[in-house]
Amino acid sequence: MRLERWFYSIPLRFRSLFRRNAVEHELDEELQFHLEQKTQHYVASGMTPEDARRRALRDIDGIELRKEECRDARRVSRIEDLAQDLRFSARTLRKTPGFTAAAVLTLALGIGANAAIFSVVNAVLLRSLPYPNSEQLLTLHSNQSLPDLEDIQKQTNSFAAIGGLTIQALDFTGQGDPVQIYGGLCNAEFFDALGFRPVIGRTISPVEDAYGGPSLVVLTQGFWKRYFGGDAAILGKSIRLSGNSYTVIGVLPREFWMPGRPVDVLASLRVVSPLAAKSRGVHFLHTYFRLKPAISLARANVEMGNVDQWLALHYPEENTDNHRHLLPLRDAIVGDVRPELLVLFAAVGLVLLIACVNFASLQLARSATRQREIAIRTALGAPSWRLIRQMLTESVFLSLLGGVAGLVAGLGVRLLMALKPAGLPRIADTSIDASVLSFTFALSLLTGIVFGLVPALSTTFFGLNAKLKEDTRTTAGGSSGYRLRKFLVVSEIALALILLISAGLMIRSFALLHRVDPGFRTENLLTMRVELPEARYREQTKQRQFHREFLEALNAIPGAQAALVSELPMSGDYITHNFVIEGRPPLPAGREPEVQTRTVEGGYFRVMGIPLLAGRDFGSQDRTGSLHVVVVNRAFVAQYFPGQNPVGARVQWARSDPPDWMAIVGVVGDIKHFGPSEPEEPAVYDLYSQTAQQWKRWMYPTIRGAASAGILLEQVKQHLWAIDNQLPVTQVFTMNEVVAASLDHQRFNLTLLGIFAGVALALAVIGIYGVMSYAITQRTSEIGIRVALGAQQRDVLWMILGQGLRLTLLGCTVGIAASFVLTRYMSHLLFGITARDPRTFVFIPLALLAVALLACYVPARRAMSVDPMVALRYE
Repeated sequence: MRLERWFYSIPLRFRSLFRRNAVEHELDEELQFHLEQKTQHYVASGMTPEDARRRALRDIDGIELRKEECRDARRVSRIEDLAQDLRFSARTLRKTPGFTAAAVLTLALGIGANAAIFSVVNAVLLRSLPYPNSEQLLTLHSNQSLPDLEDIQKQTNSFAAIGGLTIQALDFTGQGDPVQIYGGLCNAEFFDALGFRPVIGRTISPVEDAYGGPSLVVLTQGFWKRYFGGDAAILGKSIRLSGNSYTVIGVLPREFWMPGRPVDVLASLRVVSPLAAKSRGVHFLHTYFRLKPAISLARANVEMGNVDQWLALHYPEENTDNHRHLLPLRDAIVGDVRPELLVLFAAVGLVLLIACVNFASLQLARSATRQREIAIRTALGAPSWRLIRQMLTESVFLSLLGGVAGLVAGLGVRLLMALKPAGLPRIADTSIDASVLSFTFALSLLTGIVFGLVPALSTTFFGLNAKLKEDTRTTAGGSSGYRLRKFLVVSEIALALILLISAGLMIRSFALLHRVDPGFRTENLLTMRVELPEARYREQTKQRQFHREFLEALNAIPGAQAALVSELPMSGDYITHNFVIEGRPPLPAGREPEVQTRTVEGGYFRVMGIPLLAGRDFGSQDRTGSLHVVVVNRAFVAQYFPGQNPVGARVQWARSDPPDWMAIVGVVGDIKHFGPSEPEEPAVYDLYSQTAQQWKRWMYPTIRGAASAGILLEQVKQHLWAIDNQLPVTQVFTMNEVVAASLDHQRFNLTLLGIFAGVALALAVIGIYGVMSYAITQRTSEIGIRVALGAQQRDVLWMILGQGLRLTLLGCTVGIAASFVLTRYMSHLLFGITARDPRTFVFIPLALLAVALLACYVPARRAMSVDPMVALRYE
């Protein structure tokens, strides 16, 4: 009785609402009539038209007040209706916990995955850089030397400040064991360019930023708190960096952030490394340009083009064909990760779409059980749009619950961080902030409205008489709802196949990357970084003595072989030199070819397992004072000596003074210096004992030994500190770890796509299982009649499987066609295969077909066991 009374009250409430609207319309006409009548009356009494209208408006305030009361009443009525709908939705969903849990879990998977990926996209692509007025910050596409940067500053008028920075490893001593930190060597304008001001103290002034100036340092907040406990009395104190004493003059704010490797301290480049600072040919400074207000990027690039011409005219040796192009700092930081993040975002969007389709399918199944309820409510006078609003309220309520559950995607974000995505800038800033919360709320709301509307319309727009006459035991919503569910399942299969093919392409690509020969043996190989401080190892004689003693000590470790190299394979670090080949026609200054240079010592090729292809290896006869020799790689021979034997040829660094010809004595195999997917570049190997580059004070010891990495590391440290106990050991890795790290980026993409594809497959299988179970429920009487007429169990089995097979084949056909179009957008993520790899496009659909048939087989077995007498009696 209470339910009937509630139903009867619905049209009354709506009639009252319509009555309020009618009253308001009448008030509008009454207002206009009274306004005209009173205005005419006051004009007739001698008032001016303006005064008469003003007086008439005051008189009808009471009518206006009544109109406002009508608006308020209607507003309150809407709020009351919404609150009533929410209460009814909560009661209804509480009565069906199975449906509610399934719907919320399905949406939580889709919305949660989207929230997690959006948090990464937001941190990397959308969030502003942590600099004041960061939109004014530009950078050059290539590094610059300090003299060139100084000339750029003099020749342009578009910039408020121009900063340059290079990061250098420094030894920090005086706080326990020696540790290696990273110092940012910069010019004084660097701080103005970024726009940061210290929280205490000050930054380096232009007067102090001079050759021979005072040794000053500005600390970052992390370094200040880590080693000095945030002591505010740090100003004026001295710290020791790489054997030199520096006075602390300031501490930067917590927001200070540098792209790439984080820095601990900042000091003047001119003071710390005057030799490198004065060299116009050493392009090692990252640049930061702050535009003046109202200056456009296009105008700044026009000025930069003029500077290119000026530098090429005055300094042709270092600036011929050097084209500088400014771009927003944010674009330079994001780099190449934008397309792959958008691919991942599109993939997780497909997961959400599949989850939404499942959600709609669940709602269709549930609405089928409510057909008679809807019919009764319609018969009692409830308008269709009111019923649709009620069902939409339930849908949005469910989707918001799913969004809240998905926001436990804070766990998803932590999972992403556990995957350690390499190469993604600002990934450490990923968090659930207001933007992510807003995105999740909007996504949940949109999901509830869009994917709740179809079931609501499908339920309410069937014929009323048909609903009342239907027997819910057999029809369960009618053929129209069933056709819609079949369409949804076909869509699920197609969307799932797109993700499965994408993941399959990534798996194939990753497997091919794993099979790439790095060009050296990685097993039982330990690496680390050691850098000699300039204060104690400025002279090359001391550097060479250290190399000799260190190698002798390492090779004395039982079962160990050791060598040194300046640029570790797979690290991507490189240094290039212009060079000339003896006997070749001379080239204009600045147009000589460039080659990568790597300095080694101690049987490096033998220790690393790099094959010798021609000539000989470095030997004991190659030492300081003897003939300067080098070894080149196969890529060098292919480019500069095609079809020739280079052994015996001589090369030298361009514009060497005095000339220093180096004889090529051997050719070695190529290595994957930049990672498995990148080709090797031409490279020249020379010896620490023969090089004249005293600034090359860093080295990577590589030790091959049978002992475990931990034991070997302790032995290396003992021998190192026996020579110099102030040298820290950093970047300790096995070579297997280095190779694995070079694949981190691809592994991250593969893992995410694999997870998305797995979730999509599970949802698609659930969807087809639900449709087939629904079909069997609908056709129970038909199956019973068929069996009564002599149909065998296998006939029933193939009837059900055939129905599922048709749906799956249709979904696979659509999915293959869509994948053929869409996978081309992930070509840049692949290695060794095309985005339309035939094996993947054949195997993955067949595998999905097999899984879908298995999902159909379970309900088909149930159909085979239908008792015809029970089915007919049920009918």
